Amino acid sequence: MDPLEHDLIELWKEVLHLDRLHRDDSFESLGGTPALGGQLIERLEKRFNLILHLPWLVAAPTVAQQAAWLQRRCFGTQAPQEGVAEPEAWRHYFAGRFAPDPHELAADKRNPPALFVLSAARTGSTLLRIMLAGHPQLFSPPELELLLFPTMQQRKDGLLGGWSDFLGLERALMDLFNLDEGAARAQVSQMVAANLSTQQVYHTLQQHCAPRLLVDKSPSYPISRTALERLQKWFEAPKVIHLVRHPLACVRSWTASNFDQVFHAPPRQAAEMDWLLSNENIERACSNRHLVRYEDLVVDPAAVMHKICEFVQIDFHPAMLTPYEGPRMTERLGGLVSGDKRFYQKTAIDPAAAQGSRRLPGDGPLCPDTVEMARRYGYTDL
Repeated sequence: MDPLEHDLIELWKEVLHLDRLHRDDSFESLGGTPALGGQLIERLEKRFNLILHLPWLVAAPTVAQQAAWLQRRCFGTQAPQEGVAEPEAWRHYFAGRFAPDPHELAADKRNPPALFVLSAARTGSTLLRIMLAGHPQLFSPPELELLLFPTMQQRKDGLLGGWSDFLGLERALMDLFNLDEGAARAQVSQMVAANLSTQQVYHTLQQHCAPRLLVDKSPSYPISRTALERLQKWFEAPKVIHLVRHPLACVRSWTASNFDQVFHAPPRQAAEMDWLLSNENIERACSNRHLVRYEDLVVDPAAVMHKICEFVQIDFHPAMLTPYEGPRMTERLGGLVSGDKRFYQKTAIDPAAAQGSRRLPGDGPLCPDTVEMARRYGYTDL
């Protein structure tokens, strides 16, 4: 047997509590669940010193497939250079992938105001979310993943029955209702069984976190114009923090974090187009927004957070500057970490993180649309 496959089989046996398994058995067919998948991912990350994502167990469900991927990524030759992305083709793709549900009912009543943190992937939104969680007038849970879907059953299906769900909603319910993880999971299951609208779920969260303002940070939203349309239709005077980062830093972070496990496309092109189209959609759909540059956030967090508080119309609170202190809804659930795993590898806001926002050797070309937009945000060295 190949040594890499042998290592993987031993890890699988530990997690699944099995004595024997075959290289072509799928994880789920052997009794693997998302919770057990989280445990396997954690072991694999320690063993191979890289970042992995739970949906990878759906894309590469067998030992043989995982070994082949790891062989290419960890021990293979350098990936071939990708060409420059064509934005119009990607716009068409995402418009079809996140098309409106023709059976969705129009909202007959708006929810109270809420605050949304919107950004492309790999922009630093986990750090900002946890900084906001330190303010006593804000309720800032991990990714809720509600705007992408009109109903809870569609949300369950869209999150692959749990394989792409990092339990942000469960974590919010645990905090609001003083529940343990099992009870929170049961409450979400009841919401699915009743097929509540996700707008109703938002309303429940807002009722129980009041008078605190609900904050929703889910990086999946901006790539979907439909999700941003729901934001405007479902909430009274919603406010948006529009977080941006140098596009080349986002591209590097995307590829280093192995996001091709989640979105199966040429990784560099996918990262750039996520950056471009997400920011295009935010600009188009969200008028009441406050722009924050990630680089400013890590270099001068006090100044940035004071301006955010002015925008939200709340007083500044010093706990916002110490995101690694106090309860911030950052605990693992089901063996899973919600948000950016790299956040948890640090102990304080790192101003050196801003230094990556420049062109480095090995960076490929950016398309003209990306360059133009980045310059509007004040970025150079593109």
